[in-house]
Amino acid sequence: MSFFCLHCHFHQPPRENPYLGLIPIEESAYPFENWNERIFRECYLPNLYAHYRSDGKLLKVVNNYGGVSFNFTHSLLSWLAREKPWFVEKLKASSKNALASGFNHTILPLDPKEDREVQIVWGIRSFEHFFGRKPRGFWLPELAVDRATLSLLVRHGIKYVILAPHQVKVKGSFLRHYLPEGHIDIFVYDGELSHGFAFGDLLRDVSQVIGRTLDSKRLTLVAVDGETFGHHKKFGEMGLAYLLENHPRMKTLEEVYDLLRPDMETEIKELTSWSCAHGIERWHSDCGCTTGDQPGWHQKWRRPLREALEFLRSAVKERLLLELHRYFKDPWEGVLDFINVILGGSKEEYFSRHLKAPINKEERVKLLKLLNAYMYVHLSFSSDGWFFAEISQLEPVKNLLFAKFALDLIGDSALEEGFVRLLSQAPSNLRTYGNGLGVWERLVKTKSLKVEDLIKSLVVLELSDVIPQEGMLGRFYYRVEGFEPWKVYIKDRETEEEYEGMEKLREFESGRVPQPLLKWLLEKWSLDYGKEDVEFTKHYQALLEDLISYSKDTPFDLKDELKGELETHYKIRLYIALKKEEDFDRAKELLDRADSLGLSLKDQKLKLWIENYISRKVLKGLLEEEAYKIAGFVKEYNRSVGKYELMVDLWELKNWAWERKESIKNVELLGLLDLHL
Repeated sequence: MSFFCLHCHFHQPPRENPYLGLIPIEESAYPFENWNERIFRECYLPNLYAHYRSDGKLLKVVNNYGGVSFNFTHSLLSWLAREKPWFVEKLKASSKNALASGFNHTILPLDPKEDREVQIVWGIRSFEHFFGRKPRGFWLPELAVDRATLSLLVRHGIKYVILAPHQVKVKGSFLRHYLPEGHIDIFVYDGELSHGFAFGDLLRDVSQVIGRTLDSKRLTLVAVDGETFGHHKKFGEMGLAYLLENHPRMKTLEEVYDLLRPDMETEIKELTSWSCAHGIERWHSDCGCTTGDQPGWHQKWRRPLREALEFLRSAVKERLLLELHRYFKDPWEGVLDFINVILGGSKEEYFSRHLKAPINKEERVKLLKLLNAYMYVHLSFSSDGWFFAEISQLEPVKNLLFAKFALDLIGDSALEEGFVRLLSQAPSNLRTYGNGLGVWERLVKTKSLKVEDLIKSLVVLELSDVIPQEGMLGRFYYRVEGFEPWKVYIKDRETEEEYEGMEKLREFESGRVPQPLLKWLLEKWSLDYGKEDVEFTKHYQALLEDLISYSKDTPFDLKDELKGELETHYKIRLYIALKKEEDFDRAKELLDRADSLGLSLKDQKLKLWIENYISRKVLKGLLEEEAYKIAGFVKEYNRSVGKYELMVDLWELKNWAWERKESIKNVELLGLLDLHL
């Protein structure tokens, strides 16, 4: 039997600042706050609502996750569960197609045996937590493989993996590999087709893929980064939807695993991967494989970075196991079981299950700090930290920040000194930093957060009505009481450490407010300013409007300057109307008046504001009458701007209408949205 399968590997590294538990502003992801948000909008969400179009008409909205095999790494899935829980609930409808993966995408053959098992067990249990079943398939991070890793997978119940053609010694698409613990089956992806999807032009003409694979006498598997569909390749999710709707032999790996038996046996080529021509050297040496480098750059920093982190991992693990031997019945089982706490399980149940005898509060905090330090050390080995060109880039710095936080949880200055000595041997390509020590001092330590700064930030945020008096913020539970001075109570939800402080707020330094809290604060202040400005200057604005209106084609000295000032006033008023989610008539009224005055407001920022307004309305519940009003306005708006990059995208409104197509009464609304039922 011949089938066609496509596997999407979805992954983002952990991006949170561990000191706060929130992702800071990543300016390179603008206009989004961070890369997770940007790729969610460009890829993860569009694949849930992929538009299948013909002749300019939307024929169907396709859930691509329902037709492909896929895996989401824990670091990405946990962020989605926290920030987009509704998305995860919809994703679960396709969970039968999912594979498990390593906990945070480390290169498993480079991990020591114990830590490799942690990555596998934590990854499997995370899968079970989110999808409610045991996985049969497992995505090896970067497809880095050796027999020891496969043996661990077999021991923990995994039935099959995916590998590249150059990683097996027998030609075939479905093979079996024998190990002392039993066997594991291997799906081998088609290298040419997979490369064509990821780096070529196959997504522009998916019909040729269908033609090339229909005549195949065997299984054909394409395996690519899931971000190919929409992020790496704009509108790639639409090409994938076309493929799912038109390929008659499309199956998922889970379906094929039940239908086929492996063609033959094979040995594997150990210490190989899918993204390094030199095996797995990319993640611990200057092998020449890199992304985003400049002429003359090297990656000699890779080995010292790994050596420093291995030094830290060994020290933290040794201290952890020493303490667990004192307190736990089975120390290693306690380490493996800690994933339940990471996933939000009860600490009471965890300690009840593993402790030899009751412990006091201080001992409990000590154990939680050690266990979490070990988890953060694992996060510091995320493979992205070695993938790119320079040690001062976003990904290595994130890994080092997790290492710094682990060191702070341990609280041993001598251990940090030893770590930094090794790190200083990692040469940077930039004179600004010189080596790993420069990166550590200028890019890592500056991102740590002092408790007193958090206390002051909480008071300012609460006074500004950005947060309530009591609640959760990142990794903390907090409570703000009283007035000048304010009493602040904080509890770390991971380690159970408690802090109390009195804050008089005699001085305020914005540089000591961590991101994204500072952005939230500035947005609130700017919104408050805008409201006051609009109210206070409404008569002045009326005078400006009269001046511009009366002048028509008559020039005068300050005309351009006053017109620019009036445009600014109108943009602020539009921002307030859209941010406050007033009736859309208010925004329309402002734009119509601006058009009559010849004001130039229609830019990319306004496009984004309108799209964000639509998104919030859709999430909170949109009425058919509102949808009709918005769709009609946007159609006219897009005609008036003329340029594609300024046109408001009605994509989310179309998805909303598609889900309600049976109940929508206004046929004109469907026409405005180009829905062809």
